[in-house]
Amino acid sequence: MRGVDDSQADACANNPPSASVSNRGTIRNQPFMRSEELSAQIEEFQPKHGGAGLWWLTQASWFVKFPSCSVVIDPWWRDLFAGDMWAKLIGEFPLTPEEYPAPDYVFCTHWHDDHICPETLPRMAKAFANTKFIIPSRSVDLLISWGIDAERIISSNGHRQQSIGPLSFKAIPAAHMELDFDEDGSSWYVGYVLECDGVSLYHMGDGKPWPGWHTAITKAVNSLSAAEDCKSNEGGKKKELNDEPAQLDIALLCINGNDNLSHIEAVDLISVVKPKVAIPMHYGMDPDNTVDPLIYHKEVSKRLPDFPCTIPQVGRALFFENGVLDIPNDPPIIQEGE
Repeated sequence: MRGVDDSQADACANNPPSASVSNRGTIRNQPFMRSEELSAQIEEFQPKHGGAGLWWLTQASWFVKFPSCSVVIDPWWRDLFAGDMWAKLIGEFPLTPEEYPAPDYVFCTHWHDDHICPETLPRMAKAFANTKFIIPSRSVDLLISWGIDAERIISSNGHRQQSIGPLSFKAIPAAHMELDFDEDGSSWYVGYVLECDGVSLYHMGDGKPWPGWHTAITKAVNSLSAAEDCKSNEGGKKKELNDEPAQLDIALLCINGNDNLSHIEAVDLISVVKPKVAIPMHYGMDPDNTVDPLIYHKEVSKRLPDFPCTIPQVGRALFFENGVLDIPNDPPIIQEGE
């Protein structure tokens, strides 16, 4: 991010033709890939069992493609040129709601605009008739008020393990800033541990550490992995069952601090939960609530020098296979040991 003067024409003269400027005079960060090109790449990628493709779509928004289904988490899109509060944003969105490859499932973590978006979700529901929406139970009525059929909505309360199609998941309560529950004990804010096709992924939503949080994540990974093993055996794919704890494959972690995990707390989680891969998120959009991701890179390098540190780019593919991330295309981005 860098400041420019008030003349958008002058500011954009030294940037790509697609560059735009926020209402605070900042040249917006551009996606690595966008629109039809990005959608086509996602469509064409076919992961193998034990692998997945991930695309960061700004903030906490991700497209995750497993071998047997596609998942979108916290999709968010706003018109940067509508003249409203979103004109302040310092990054551009790589996909409009209609440009997404049709997802099987949309997971949303909580009711804030950049996680359960009143612009994005109704448009996705209209564009993709078969997509299901998994949300905290307190937000079911909200989606119904936006015209999304109740039969397409699956509620999650942060306390039970659930399955839909080939995907198993458990919502983990999130403390944003504290743990909030309704009168039935359901969490207002959650993250999700997903298990699908031999890959486990944790998306934390928004939140701060709370006592027992790391343990809750680890227990969910173990429980979902055991259920996946049993399902594989029942399906004729013999897999030896053992008592070894399962290891989380992918952790998607906020690093912006404030009412969220800081870069230091993200590395704390990595140290305890020990995922194979961790990817930072939730920065680079709101000028009042962002950080330079290099502070995360420096913290990982200092405390966990052997851990692979990846800084993602919006709209750029990350391919997970055999326990590691493969990052195609030039130019290179920061990864382990740099």
